[in-house]
Amino acid sequence: MSATGDSTAPREVDQHEVDPRDARAIREALISTPGVQSVGEVVLHRHDDGLLVTAVLGFGPSTPVSDVVAVLREVKVAIAAAVKGVTGIVLEPALAGPRDDMDTPTDVIVIRGAD
Repeated sequence: MSATGDSTAPREVDQHEVDPRDARAIREALISTPGVQSVGEVVLHRHDDGLLVTAVLGFGPSTPVSDVVAVLREVKVAIAAAVKGVTGIVLEPALAGPRDDMDTPTDVIVIRGAD
């Protein structure tokens, strides 16, 4: 899994078709919001009144709850701005696994000299 989560595209769960451009715009809004460490499952449900978006977002284990709440608020604003017709947004915060796209932090590298 990369920093942006799994590579699966948002899944459609209704017989009404979801525009792929909307799905990409929503995924981009999730991925590009600062503070979101990973994006898990994203489900889009088109119904007569609009579009319901559900997503699992990963946060680091030391992320303060107040920061998680603020980021979730920003994600909702970003989704609403990216796609018109979104009538509901359900976000589930989760503990993100370790990122595999980063180099090892320098504070864990031990360099020993020849004694």
